[in-house]
Amino acid sequence: MTGTDTDKQLVEQVLNGNVEAFNLLVWRWQRHLFNFLLRLTGDGELARDLSQEAFLRSYERLKELRDQEKYRSWLFRIAVNLHRSHLRRPTLPVEESVELDGLGGTSGRFRPGTQEMELTLRALVSRLAPEHREVVLLRVFHGFQFDEMAVILDCPVSTVKSRLYRAFEELRAGLDGQKPTAGL
Repeated sequence: MTGTDTDKQLVEQVLNGNVEAFNLLVWRWQRHLFNFLLRLTGDGELARDLSQEAFLRSYERLKELRDQEKYRSWLFRIAVNLHRSHLRRPTLPVEESVELDGLGGTSGRFRPGTQEMELTLRALVSRLAPEHREVVLLRVFHGFQFDEMAVILDCPVSTVKSRLYRAFEELRAGLDGQKPTAGL
């Protein structure tokens, strides 16, 4: 067992009783999964909790993984489902943590590549509907292909593409300082 073993090799080793192989899987994917969940939730503590729960569930259900080469996609699917379950729980209302109007008073005009642009994009992504935020994060920040995203989100590829298109339209409109046109 080495750090160069594939996910499939590590999963096989875990299924054969090698707990250290699972530690390598966690080491390999924990930062990616945490960053995805942090961007999805906007809450570091919640992202940590969901990450830990996703790894725990993946370990407990590893025998259910049909295609061992797809551990990463399967792990992200578990995390998305945990996040969706969290969203369905009743909570107290929370105020918006980032106000676009408070970002330097530039009235929606930003120079690409600046810290101001990055903050604005983060704020805009955080305001997307959860299903739009999921596709943007999976595609742009984690490089998943459309077919992988469809598996993770449990929806057709056409739905993934549609959500991504709508999310990009909302982001463009936000960067232009306009509201998106209804029906796009």
